[in-house]
Order: sequence, then structure tokens, then C-alpha cells
Amino acid sequence: MKISMSSSIHEVGSIVCECLLANGIQAVLSGGAVVSIYTQNEYESKDLDFISSADIKAIASALEKIGFTKTVGRHFTHAQTIYFVEFPSPPLAIGNTPIKEWVTQLDRFICQNM
Repeated sequence: MKISMSSSIHEVGSIVCECLLANGIQAVLSGGAVVSIYTQNEYESKDLDFISSADIKAIASALEKIGFTKTVGRHFTHAQTIYFVEFPSPPLAIGNTPIKEWVTQLDRFICQNM
């Protein structure tokens, strides 16, 4: 699957996640994109926040393979979508409580760590 202007946030998230996993990078989709996916865009987010402890250079190298360009800091854009990808600093947490365990869910559109 390729990213196009008609790709949903769900599809873009799936493509990014699969790319990261294929390059040995573990990342957890978090934030507004998760809410957007699970509410069928009742709340619409334009960014996908992935939490990863991987080196940003390794992340950039992987995402370049699917057409993303690193812009500022830990942000990436793609010419064929309105969505952008961001890698906030770890750790993954809810409030001040770190999340130490999660499972990876794979479905026909997205693999996300929950």
C-alpha cells in the first residue's frame, strides 16, 4: 500500500508502523491519532505521534523509504498526505505513569502497540 492524498489517518499510520517494524524499530502510536482512529474521525487529528526509543537517524532512514522527509526536530512530512508524523521524546506514559508493557495489534489497516 502506498500513501496517497486519499489515504486516511488509519492507513498512513499502518504504513508508517509497518515500515518501522520492517526496519527493526519499535514504536507506539499515541495521542490524537489513536483517538481519531477509534472515533472514526469524530475528533480529527492531522498528526501521528509515535513514541520510540530508537535513534532519530534510524527512524529518518526508515521513513525516507516510504517518502517521508525530516523537517524540524522529530517531525516528518510526506508530499502525498495532509498528515504528518512526529516522534515525541520517550517514555510512553499516561500522565506521569510510564507504560512498561503493551501488545502489538495487527489488522488490515494498522499495527499499533497498545
